Amino acid sequence: MVKPDSKSVFDYIFGLTVPGVKLELSRVEEFMNRLGNPHTAYPVIHIAGTNGKGSTAAMLAAILRAYGKKTGLFTSPHLITPNERIRVGNTLVSDEFIVRKVEEWRVHIDELGITFFEVLTALGMEYFKQQSVDYAVIETGLGGRLDATNVVDPVASIITSVSMDHENILGDNLSQIAGEKAGIIKSMRPIFLGKNPDIVQRVVEQKSQLVAAPYVYVPDQVKIEAIKSHGMSQRIRCTIAGQAVEVELPLLGRHQVENFTNVLAGLYELGFSLDASIIQKGLDDMIWHGRMQALQKEPLVLYDVAHNPEGLARLLDALQELGRADTIIVAAFNARKNIQPMLDLLNKWSGEVIFTAFSGHSAVEKEVLLQLGVNPDMIASDLQTAYTRSLELRSNDRQSICFIGSHYLAESLFPMFDNSDQS
Repeated sequence: MVKPDSKSVFDYIFGLTVPGVKLELSRVEEFMNRLGNPHTAYPVIHIAGTNGKGSTAAMLAAILRAYGKKTGLFTSPHLITPNERIRVGNTLVSDEFIVRKVEEWRVHIDELGITFFEVLTALGMEYFKQQSVDYAVIETGLGGRLDATNVVDPVASIITSVSMDHENILGDNLSQIAGEKAGIIKSMRPIFLGKNPDIVQRVVEQKSQLVAAPYVYVPDQVKIEAIKSHGMSQRIRCTIAGQAVEVELPLLGRHQVENFTNVLAGLYELGFSLDASIIQKGLDDMIWHGRMQALQKEPLVLYDVAHNPEGLARLLDALQELGRADTIIVAAFNARKNIQPMLDLLNKWSGEVIFTAFSGHSAVEKEVLLQLGVNPDMIASDLQTAYTRSLELRSNDRQSICFIGSHYLAESLFPMFDNSDQS
């Protein structure tokens, strides 16, 4: 028998990507049942939200490791390789494991019509079982109620900031979208809701009451006492249950402080002593790319995956907080997004804005940008051309450049700069 090579297997699982979105939990439940339900072998902390769920998951997993817990982390999407979605500690799942398991499961995958994301979800859950993790921190892919990850029965759930995104799938108003996110709430399992509008709070609290899940609105439990930004980090102090925790957060923006409060609330509920030195060790060891990530220091070049209006607004606020309101923005958006609200935000930005496209068929094309009123002189053909143009537009040595708009930028963007290690 010829041993399959990794390329053919990866081509196979990428080929499982279907047009549109195929949300349905029953086939995933059947698939997991055939695999022996690996997700029941360890405690899970389940995280949903529109913005901040990935950063919250990464912080929580890193801090759990600092407390001596072997921790699996499942996130999406990936930047360069799908292996990034599944890690124990800072070690990514190997190609060999993926190839072996996909070949082992191929009959079930084909028979049940399992999608790319569902395969990656199962791989993560199986890998965490094989690695005998103490905890698995699992981020939803899309929504919550029908997301493939929602087969889990978590020890706790967290819902981060909820806003308008994926309206064609999750609903055309905030109440409907919040209802989909609230679908991860399980009976008798604590649910932590991060800072959110009143309508989101009402929807989540009502669902919690319906299934008898202990509900905590994080801003009521964790108070942000002080934030001081310096360099590429911020010194913060929070209090919970009368205890102060002061740490250096290696992620910028008030929204990341709010994400950190979600983590503190979860740790407190799970019975961890909130030792600032241990928490700091976890934050220092955290690897989390694409969130105001410095790709280069001179000139300062940043990359942020902000790809919806709330995410972009938070990024622009963070740049202003850093005294970088003249940052040149290089934006490349996904064609599946409603980009008009993001264009409206960028039209108000005090710095220059250049538009371009990432590689692949899902990028917004020049013709669409022109139809939406973008100045043709501010449209570049590709990322490299956009970067060259941004260098020409710089008016002083301190002026920074920030690439935004999609996870899909990373594959072309990282090789352009020295900081391309995605381990």
